[in-house]
Amino acid sequence: MDLKHTHTPKAGSPIATISLEKTYKKIIPLKVNGRAKRVTIFVTTLLLLISSFCLQAQNDSIIKMGSLKELPLEELMNLIVITATRFEQKTSEAPSTIQVITSRQIAERGYEDLDDALRDIPGFDVIHQFEGYSNIRTFRGGYTGSNNRIMLIIDGVVENSILGASEMGGPAYSLHNVDRIEIISGPGSALYGANAFNTVIQIITKKGEQVNGLQYQKGFGSYNTSFDKVMLGINKSHFDLVISGTLLSSDGPKYSNRHPNFTGAYLDKVWSFNSQLTYIYNHFTTTVGCRIFETPGSSGITLNSPTQLLNIPSQGHLNIGNLGILPEDIRGEKPSLYQTYFRTSFIQSEFTPKPNFSVFSRIQFRETGLSEKSYAYYTTPDGTKVNRNIFAHYSNRIAGAIHASYTPTKQHQFSAGIQIFQDNLELNSRGINQDTRTETIDYIPISNIFATFKPRQFNIQTNVGMFAQYALNTKFLKMTNFTLGVRFDKNSVYGSTTNPRLGIVNQPTDQLTLKLLYGSAFRAPTNFELFSSSVIRDPNPDLKPEKINTYELNIIYTPIPMLVLQTNLFQNDLTDIIATSSTGNGRFQIQNAGKSMARGLEAKIDVFPKEYFSGFLNFSYLESTQNNGVIKTNVPNISKFKGNAGVVFHIENLFSVCIIENWVGDRSVPITNPLGKVDGYFITNFVLTTKELFDNRVTASLNIRNIFNKTWYDPGVATADGNFFSTEMEQPGINGLLKIAVSIF
Repeated sequence: MDLKHTHTPKAGSPIATISLEKTYKKIIPLKVNGRAKRVTIFVTTLLLLISSFCLQAQNDSIIKMGSLKELPLEELMNLIVITATRFEQKTSEAPSTIQVITSRQIAERGYEDLDDALRDIPGFDVIHQFEGYSNIRTFRGGYTGSNNRIMLIIDGVVENSILGASEMGGPAYSLHNVDRIEIISGPGSALYGANAFNTVIQIITKKGEQVNGLQYQKGFGSYNTSFDKVMLGINKSHFDLVISGTLLSSDGPKYSNRHPNFTGAYLDKVWSFNSQLTYIYNHFTTTVGCRIFETPGSSGITLNSPTQLLNIPSQGHLNIGNLGILPEDIRGEKPSLYQTYFRTSFIQSEFTPKPNFSVFSRIQFRETGLSEKSYAYYTTPDGTKVNRNIFAHYSNRIAGAIHASYTPTKQHQFSAGIQIFQDNLELNSRGINQDTRTETIDYIPISNIFATFKPRQFNIQTNVGMFAQYALNTKFLKMTNFTLGVRFDKNSVYGSTTNPRLGIVNQPTDQLTLKLLYGSAFRAPTNFELFSSSVIRDPNPDLKPEKINTYELNIIYTPIPMLVLQTNLFQNDLTDIIATSSTGNGRFQIQNAGKSMARGLEAKIDVFPKEYFSGFLNFSYLESTQNNGVIKTNVPNISKFKGNAGVVFHIENLFSVCIIENWVGDRSVPITNPLGKVDGYFITNFVLTTKELFDNRVTASLNIRNIFNKTWYDPGVATADGNFFSTEMEQPGINGLLKIAVSIF
């Protein structure tokens, strides 16, 4: 059931290097293999981080570094966030487990898109597919074959597919214009409604005042990759304007085991446009915004190459290869094209007549879909020929929201709001008028070349959501805050849901914070699940939303101002999981047929020792099982053990060096997958970034991923039986990216 090498990094000085090398020889065996080798390297990184910290504490003159001038230490440790409650709070006081990735960290660590950033966060599993859709992201065991259990927000506007398809936050979502990323662990439906299921990711973009000029980035990389990124920011009088855009193309990795002329992992002129104009006058702050993300690219590597039809060897990994997708160009075009798009325009205003009272309102129009240019060359079920399948879907949303916040005293804070939206949703992928003729091209019989689309069929969904939230700040046990919230949603298709939340945050000392958290959330059934049918599958318009209840203990300890320790213990209970079930007589239906449980531990260390360097280390352990009423299995494509570690050294006013290591343990797979499991991996990434040169106008960076050229795989998705869907997916070896950034004025 688809419930959907050894290497010792050098420190930044000869003294540090010699001292660390002696330490390693005493503690770590020189010859290690397999799992021991992975653990050794991971422990080495931890020792590097701790040893560097101790050396710096003993003698500040060992390495003279540049200053962290963008964010003082106090701000790095007490960032102000808004996603947890919709109003500003310190991360330590927010009633959620929250992680923040700053613009400085994005630059120093070489993050180019969202998945680069998420790979270093505890609890996240990412399956890299190299397609125009999106990679598949899972958080704390909430795996599905798409991304509909994670909510992505950009500046307050939800960025998920309206239809509930898997495309979300792909390569078009560049981070060059991002001020910070806030990641809320746990449910968010009490504030945000449907699909804020077990994590909420909000991207906060830069304002014109922060940019203050014209910035341009040019990048070149492996696989004939190139990109251009531009951002203009102006702040004058009452106006703040920011405009940014990107253009990206790449041939993608060439997986010659699938075909000598493999071209199935490309991106072709992926582009984005973002603009926001804000006018501030008296008590009003009004913003008009528009953003577009369009991602033309391949359908990725989730499917096999049809080896028998093409008379080529199997790609290995127990893949039979009878069926699949053409892996090379044909008829003068790529073997597939999936062109997704997201378009949003909005106007919003905040009225603040008094410091303790504000009213916020927003009206938006949004479109998401898959362009009618999309196609893929799939084999027919008998494997004797290839169909040129075409795909498309389009949906839009008109939405309005208003909410108010009132703080009569420092002890009490009230907020409430209402959101109304109407969705025009395509019932499923667009219907097709098949072309039954067959042509033979390059010895390959191809049919359906001139297929056309049928008229679009759709339904209208209306949703009304109302939320209320109360925060009480007390001096109980020195400082204890209570947050109670609830949201009620009524949908014209799948009915009503009520989702509460409770957060208790206690700070018994200045160094210790304890958070006890409960929340529930829901994932709405998609039109694909409600209305799709086939010769053996019946639609099910009576599907109910999936539900989740979460319980969490979050402990934050700051023994010294430069060190932050955090531990999370959690349990997630999922019910009414939407899955395909047998109804007898060889027929199937998508039903609320399953339940699941995930529980685990996350631990992380963040080090901010003055201006010299920064470091992080995190580890996560997860147990996750699912039950469809007939069989109990592990949740597929999940690793029990994961860890990430990184250090950033600032060398004089010249450059910074970042080394990040990612360890992912063995991962479970669906019961259809003959592999039984997918082996874990350990890879190292290296980033060198110059300081601002030439009158603070130019910077350059070199980003080398998988610097030791390790072989690694991600598990296959969907049924992943080796026949049509690949059992596992090859991932790139060493690859690099060179980027130059210029501030023009």
